[in-house]
Amino acid sequence: MLYKIDEIDKRILFELDKNARIPEIRLAKLIGKSKEAVRYRIKRMIEEKIIIGFTTWIDPTKLGYQLAKIYLNLANVPHKKKELIEYLKKDKRLFWLGVAEGAWNIGATFFVKDMQEFFDLKNELFTKFKEVIHESTTATVVSVHTHDKTFLYKNTTSWTTIFDNHENNSVDALSIKILKSLFKNCRENIATIAHDHITTVDKIRTRMHRLEEDKIIVKYTIELDFQKLGYEFYKTFLYFKNLSKNELGRLMNYVLHHPNIIFIVKQISPWDLELETMCESYEEYNRIINALTEEFVDSITKFDTAIISEDHVFPAEKMVFE
Repeated sequence: MLYKIDEIDKRILFELDKNARIPEIRLAKLIGKSKEAVRYRIKRMIEEKIIIGFTTWIDPTKLGYQLAKIYLNLANVPHKKKELIEYLKKDKRLFWLGVAEGAWNIGATFFVKDMQEFFDLKNELFTKFKEVIHESTTATVVSVHTHDKTFLYKNTTSWTTIFDNHENNSVDALSIKILKSLFKNCRENIATIAHDHITTVDKIRTRMHRLEEDKIIVKYTIELDFQKLGYEFYKTFLYFKNLSKNELGRLMNYVLHHPNIIFIVKQISPWDLELETMCESYEEYNRIINALTEEFVDSITKFDTAIISEDHVFPAEKMVFE
């Protein structure tokens, strides 16, 4: 069932997506409404399950991990597909899981210490589900670029780049506990986090600042049910004849000024780039991609599409920071 929201709600969602820890009084000033009115609207959208959570984007590559992907096309055996999905969700190395129709049926991104670990993981998966996996593709993530969700509220924006520099930042036990708390609810009060972990507010604040400085914490944001707002989620796999630095720069500038295309993924794979797009219909998606391919007619040779029906980040969240 679609849920109608007005422009004020969209602005609230836009600001919370940028920084879910924004103080209520500051958010109210940006919106031009009272703190009580903004609080009521947020509460209503939580109750309607438009907002399904307040979470933290965490970059595993700043902790020494690499990101590797598997894309699967499956045989038409529904119970085995369900079993495969549940199996993947229980793996604490699973960073992202997508269920789709189109170019592929399941996409999974894992954070691993090295490619040997990924090789072993892949072989174990394929051995266990060999009767249902029809074909597969693997990829290594180079970087992901995202901008503010300007399809919710028109505004200037810039690229945020994640997963681009592999570092081995060390984190202590308290920092891991903080990450767990903030991943579960990034709006949690610092005093509450300090109380839960039997420490001081100053220590929590210092650790959080360090995690932000080291870019282990990328941002505090919201989880939304975009389907309730009438949006569909598409992945586009672009193949280029020649993706020079100049052409890549031109593409990124084009996408930055397009509100519906919210992610560019660079990776080593059979295709050159992935785009992630939010649209209100397949017709709108077609118009966006047709305009893109016309703009880059001399560079893009072909594209494939997957329509995402399920989108999970850190599904094994209870185990992921162990």
